[in-house]
Amino acid sequence: MKLDSIEYLLEQFNKITCSFDYEQPTDFIERVRSLSSDLSPFPGRFSFDRFPYFKKILNLFHPSDPTREVILMKGNQLGGTTAILENIMLYNIMVDPKSIISISADAGLMKTGVSIRIEKMLDSAGARHLIFSQSKKAKGSHETGDTANAKEFPGGYLHFYGSKSGNKLRQNTYQVALGDEVDAYPESIKHEGNVIDLIRNRTDAFDSKRKIYFGSTPLIKQTSQIERLYNDGDQEKYYVPCKHCEEYQELVWHGKTESGETYGIVWENDEHFNPILETVAYKCKSCGGLMKNYDKSSMIPKGEWRATAKSKNPFVKSFHLSPIYNPPGMLSWESMVLKWAECWDIEHNRVRDKEKYRTFRNTKQGLTFEETGVQIRYERAVLFRRSGFAKGKVPNEMAIKDSGSPILLVVASVDVQKSCLYVDVKGYSVHGVTWTLDFFPIEGDTADFNGPWDELETYIENTRFLSDDGKNYKIAITLVDSGWNTEYVYAFAARYPSGVYACKGVDYIRAGETYKIFDKGTLDRIGLPLAYHINTTKMKDRISNSMSVLTWNNEELQPGWYCNFPEDFRDDYFKMFESEDRVDEYDQYNRYKRTIWKPKHGAANHGFDTYGYNMAALEIFADAYCREELDLPGIDWLSFWDAIKGNGFYEIQ
Repeated sequence: MKLDSIEYLLEQFNKITCSFDYEQPTDFIERVRSLSSDLSPFPGRFSFDRFPYFKKILNLFHPSDPTREVILMKGNQLGGTTAILENIMLYNIMVDPKSIISISADAGLMKTGVSIRIEKMLDSAGARHLIFSQSKKAKGSHETGDTANAKEFPGGYLHFYGSKSGNKLRQNTYQVALGDEVDAYPESIKHEGNVIDLIRNRTDAFDSKRKIYFGSTPLIKQTSQIERLYNDGDQEKYYVPCKHCEEYQELVWHGKTESGETYGIVWENDEHFNPILETVAYKCKSCGGLMKNYDKSSMIPKGEWRATAKSKNPFVKSFHLSPIYNPPGMLSWESMVLKWAECWDIEHNRVRDKEKYRTFRNTKQGLTFEETGVQIRYERAVLFRRSGFAKGKVPNEMAIKDSGSPILLVVASVDVQKSCLYVDVKGYSVHGVTWTLDFFPIEGDTADFNGPWDELETYIENTRFLSDDGKNYKIAITLVDSGWNTEYVYAFAARYPSGVYACKGVDYIRAGETYKIFDKGTLDRIGLPLAYHINTTKMKDRISNSMSVLTWNNEELQPGWYCNFPEDFRDDYFKMFESEDRVDEYDQYNRYKRTIWKPKHGAANHGFDTYGYNMAALEIFADAYCREELDLPGIDWLSFWDAIKGNGFYEIQ
């Protein structure tokens, strides 16, 4: 009897499974999740049929898959947040409960995303009943386990943080870490370290079971964190078959074969070099056959991911995807061509609008944009002096002939030194073609309001620039550098309710922005409604590009941001543009951080600084005009120039 009992127990033990058979993430999502019409162009039951390229990525988060880190470098509006990030959360709440941290670039956007998207996801999937406090509540406690920053559920919890919350990134241990839009993260947090490393460190307790996701639209090549992560992985690309020859290939915007044949998105132009949308197609790399946007519905489901490199870590996989793969019903190839025409001068095959080109490359190609700039030489800068253009005069006849419009707007900037104010005034014709109208010093102790500051105020208020065609210009906006005698600069800016602003040059602003408004706490402390940090590296790269790269054929119009100087400017002014070296910065581990402009010892650089501040002042003005007058969500240079061409900021004499 005893022996029979032992044999019976052994038999039962042998029937016990060694592992739990978890459902595949994609199968689970298609079974439980629905999307509402306000969040998706394809409302109803979630299906990977339209987005088959996301299936492999999501299934890497199955608990039996050995992959520990997944990287997705992508364009925008692909549906990746919904198909990957949110679905990982839902799977690890309902199927395989774990501790999860989700890090967004911006805490405010994170809260909006939780309140709108995550709440609807939980409700539509029938997961709301799982979200409640997992600890025994003390009497009178209002802890619910369901807040804007945290969701608790049986077997785990989900925490949401912004990327600047260094103290939060040290508090808890997580098995799953989700990093969204990592290229907008700060490179590091003061006294905390690199954000990517901080996120990884939170999963160290689950070394063999951790799951980490980093996804982002790439930004600046020199500082892109997502590109570095992608390059460390196996760099998988999605290959689809040509409908004509069935040869598999990656879809790209433009490419050239070894024999020089072009492939990718192609189209014909009309006599004005505007794209003819009916001709937009994709040209096969192998056979040259043409495919239309609607052909993607049959091509994409047959696609497959292919690794193009060997990962530095066998547990890391990386992927690249652009909106070129969007299913019919989302952003089309035709719409992408229209956006291309906004940033690229098709007739002359060159950049039309650098900022729009940067955005196109980041968001529509899913690629980084490389900030370029070369050392400026006096011998090159001095060549931009224009015969017949005199200091203090507005040469509209020349501007109309050479750039296509009269000067439309005049701005100024001021470099503050201990005993001098350097004033720089520039006029802008269409597309940012630049005309330096004046540059001069106001001598005097800048820590004394009875001296140069009153003279500067008089100049800003009373100076008018008369053009040779009878137009009269007032300075529209002025930036004053607060790097020296800061409190006096703030006091001077406080004299003006608008139009004159304090600014501070910085070597770098996250995501390559031109400027950033001082935070509210600082503005309250200094008593100003607005003040700006200016990305001097970006501005000086633009100036360098204008002087060293842009070329002008006198028979054509000058390209955007081309510079023109008066013939009576002295040589020492132009020598200021070679007063700084463009150098690479490295961290303590000899890793590249960024490239900056570094002043040469003892060399005057006032004109170089103020030129950059003037460009920033123009952008600040244009952004406000687009928002307030044109009712646009942000700056749109083409719309701005078109609007003010018929209504420039001048008076007719």
